[in-house]
Amino acid sequence: MRGLVLLFISGVFCSISAQPRPCESPAQYVGSMSMTAADGIITSAATYSYDAHAQQIRVRNYMTIFNETILMDLLMHFKQGVMYEIDYSRLRCEKKALETSFHPTRVPADAAFMGQVILGTTSVAGLGLLTNSWVGEIPEIQAQYMLTFAEFTCLPISASVFTPQTGWITMSFYNHLLGVQNPQDFVPPFFCPASASDEHLPKTNFLKAVRPSPSKDQDSSRKN
Repeated sequence: MRGLVLLFISGVFCSISAQPRPCESPAQYVGSMSMTAADGIITSAATYSYDAHAQQIRVRNYMTIFNETILMDLLMHFKQGVMYEIDYSRLRCEKKALETSFHPTRVPADAAFMGQVILGTTSVAGLGLLTNSWVGEIPEIQAQYMLTFAEFTCLPISASVFTPQTGWITMSFYNHLLGVQNPQDFVPPFFCPASASDEHLPKTNFLKAVRPSPSKDQDSSRKN
């Protein structure tokens, strides 16, 4: 009997130690993402480049709000605290103060492990992706989140985030390649404003930038 008890206890400790731990994604990669927000009013498909070493992100986003399609090209330099909204079709570029600090793509240390699933199949070698899901809260901004990351690479798979200001934002990530594929992604085009005083720049943050709110005209037309 004592041996059975010890075997049970050791089994419990092994299962606890085998539980996945919060992880951080590779420092540099590119990929694609899709997003829905505002109860489906906003949908988008985007490509992005991510560089945690230099704290910079480039997002090219094709967004639909109601029946209107908007192309957003955003370059975020978190160290400098600036963001560029780029419009190549008109050779226009607006510079804004980026109030969000850089947060590496990772599972927060205080996130609660929710479960582990395989995407695809284990019937054939190499056709299944082992993923871990996590849930948690960010009290400072009244946010709740659920995140799914790949077990072995810690690349993001999906994210659902809720705040009272934005509602639910749901994102899926795919087509990842490790490393920076094009360094020019992080260089502002020649028609962007040169470095100057940033005191009077309009302000924005990451969530506001990637999820613009529907205009009053669009919202009223939906209600009608």
